[in-house]
Amino acid sequence: MTRRIFLGLSTMSVSSYAFFSFWKKVDEWEIIASVQQHLLPQSKAFPSADDVAATRYLKFVSADDSFDKEDLAFILNGARALQERSNFVDASPLEKEQILQTFTQTAFGENWLSLLLNYTLEALFSDPLYGGNRNTIGWQSFDHIPGYPRPQKRFGVVDV
Repeated sequence: MTRRIFLGLSTMSVSSYAFFSFWKKVDEWEIIASVQQHLLPQSKAFPSADDVAATRYLKFVSADDSFDKEDLAFILNGARALQERSNFVDASPLEKEQILQTFTQTAFGENWLSLLLNYTLEALFSDPLYGGNRNTIGWQSFDHIPGYPRPQKRFGVVDV
């Protein structure tokens, strides 16, 4: 093999690795969605995190100025930390459970999962106006009757 061919092949392999590493990179929101789906899976009686649009809800409320930006940073950092420990998104349900059990043995992991579960349950029970509880499926699954009047505007916006 000539030096020129060797260098050419080396360059191709390095750039191929860089391309596929970028391509395989998992977005924090994809990790969060996968964890939420694991925490709130589909059952015969109750909707899943996907059904209630839990990730959409969290993205929506976290984009508001009133949302605690430290919570958002903590949630995104936790997703990255979880993914660094394992390939959570592509793991089997049993592997996901084991990964989360191990992750929550640290205070960081336990607090992260607790906060994420809190927002997942908010999505289940919130008014659909806030992006979760799609078609009131969460309320219907618990035979919940919402309070009235229901909100007409998001996040305390009032007409002056």
